[in-house]
Amino acid sequence: MRTRFIISLIVLVLVVAAGWTVAWFYVQNLARENILALAQNDGVANPKVSCARLDIGGYPLYLDVTCDGLTVVSGDLTATLASVKSSIGIDDISHAVAFFTGPATLEDAFTGSRRRLAWTSLEASARLTGWRIARISVVGDAFILDDTLGGEALLGKAAHAELHLLDLPGGDDPAKHLAALRLYATVSGLGAPGLAIDSGQSTLDANLTGLPDDVRTYGDADLLKRIEAAGGKLTVTSFKGGDGDRNFAVTGALGLDAGMRPEGQLTIQSKGLVERLGPLVPEQWKPIILGNPGADGSYTQTLNFTNGLVFSGIVPLGAVPPLQ
Repeated sequence: MRTRFIISLIVLVLVVAAGWTVAWFYVQNLARENILALAQNDGVANPKVSCARLDIGGYPLYLDVTCDGLTVVSGDLTATLASVKSSIGIDDISHAVAFFTGPATLEDAFTGSRRRLAWTSLEASARLTGWRIARISVVGDAFILDDTLGGEALLGKAAHAELHLLDLPGGDDPAKHLAALRLYATVSGLGAPGLAIDSGQSTLDANLTGLPDDVRTYGDADLLKRIEAAGGKLTVTSFKGGDGDRNFAVTGALGLDAGMRPEGQLTIQSKGLVERLGPLVPEQWKPIILGNPGADGSYTQTLNFTNGLVFSGIVPLGAVPPLQ
């Protein structure tokens, strides 16, 4: 009797293992077909994505996708990346991680510009609650951005950077299938020779509301229209940065009008920024953009976005094109 039980148990284990293996290789093949299909896009209406070498492994518990020599073509833009590896647990598809190996390059055939971004470490992770974003994080170290057209010229660098999208408690509306996210980002050890920045730092804290609560709809053509209809907004609680005794701070909120154009108001407070801009901005434009100095040398200006235009106070600065 015991022998029969053991044999039955072994058979059951083998059947389950065989079923799991079939399911894993089915998912692997489906992932491969979908990735390879991206290389058939025209690169105009839809981005063309290809890998010099594609490998999918991780059996039996994970689905690990490695793309070496990633190339993305979209219109005049061509981007490349040395390698990216993503991993998803078969038993928990709500959690994914990705690791990026640089450098990354970006070429614009229209303007002729060429940029290269390098780093020592860069990784991302995402977790869903159902189909709603619970958290998306990107963390990296030692970024260096160069202009590579006709040589190498340093455009900027950063010792450390983080970006996090977090589910905003109380910001969802299940009845309307809406969600809200908190956006937090920080950069330290920031350098930009063109602006004479040597060791700056910056943080952004903002809320995004009126978003669909299903990430599967984020690629829909009418996404922005749905956000506008829901009264979605980007509320900048705090966007600030500094380098020594020079600093800036931005607060305000922007939504979308019926024409899919930004609508709202941003307030900019700064000290030492006007002087830092130097010849990059004509002298007559500096007070229009940043305001006039106060007794302590600080500047305050309000930018208003309405009817497809941006105003500095009551002075129009220019038109803002639709986002869609």
